[in-house]
Amino acid sequence: MIGRMLMLVRRELWEHKALIVAPLVVAALMIFGFVLSFITAVFTGVSFDVAVATLELTGAPASLTGGAALLGVSSGMLNLVLAAVVFFYSIDALYAERKDKSILFWRSLPVTDTETVISKLLTAVIAAPLVTIGIMIAAQIVLLILATLAILIGGGNPVELIWGPLPFVQFWVLTIYTFITSSIWFAPLIGWFLLCSAFAKRSVLLWVVLPIVVLVMLEGIVLRSLHMSAFIRDRFADAPVAGLSLPNGVVMDDNALRALVQSGDLNILQVIAPGQYLASPGLWGGLVVTALFLAGAVYCRRFRS
Repeated sequence: MIGRMLMLVRRELWEHKALIVAPLVVAALMIFGFVLSFITAVFTGVSFDVAVATLELTGAPASLTGGAALLGVSSGMLNLVLAAVVFFYSIDALYAERKDKSILFWRSLPVTDTETVISKLLTAVIAAPLVTIGIMIAAQIVLLILATLAILIGGGNPVELIWGPLPFVQFWVLTIYTFITSSIWFAPLIGWFLLCSAFAKRSVLLWVVLPIVVLVMLEGIVLRSLHMSAFIRDRFADAPVAGLSLPNGVVMDDNALRALVQSGDLNILQVIAPGQYLASPGLWGGLVVTALFLAGAVYCRRFRS
């Protein structure tokens, strides 16, 4: 069963190249932009010595802030790309196979409709984020190497200015954790996309959006309430921090950051709260809704075509 599911997920990645190509292109563009700015700085006479001297004067907080910005911007951009490719993949995954008649071939194989639909969900929720994370880490390593080269040209010590203060391994662990928890948090939405993809004969995007808009409008007109829109808004707002425990009222200024770096107590993994995440009613309620949507998608795939 597990081997067959892995084969089905691999098939989805083969058939939908955008899940791999899109983050690869964005990562390549980020690296190209960094290299271009680096070359431009060299040929325009920008002094790397001044930048390095500023980092050495400011100390670990500036290095940590700059390194975190480099990693944060790249991961944020790839996260947006992941959201886009998963959205378009989900609304097309079951519709396209009916449109091009490939569903007839896949039904000739010993694979059930349930296994096929679940494999598409796992591709969107697990496989696509893992592919994006792998590309992200590789791209960030290249960016850190380029930053190291810039510091060496400026006469600085990259170990003291980048690799020492920046807990990049912790950052990657936190990024992997948030990518996966956010993807699972959005599983009901992906389940809805798959249901619409299996049901719609045409204009899948319209079927995705229109029922939600109609429900929100009817609730506002008939019941004079906005619970549906508030639920959707809160679902999106809670996704980035669904599995995190963030301190309230804590101000991390340069002095506090410098003290943490120098003491070696800086641990960004302290915000990870899997127990809080697993105890969240929103998580399990969302998974129940996802199961209902998937059951509808299986039914539509079985009889709609």
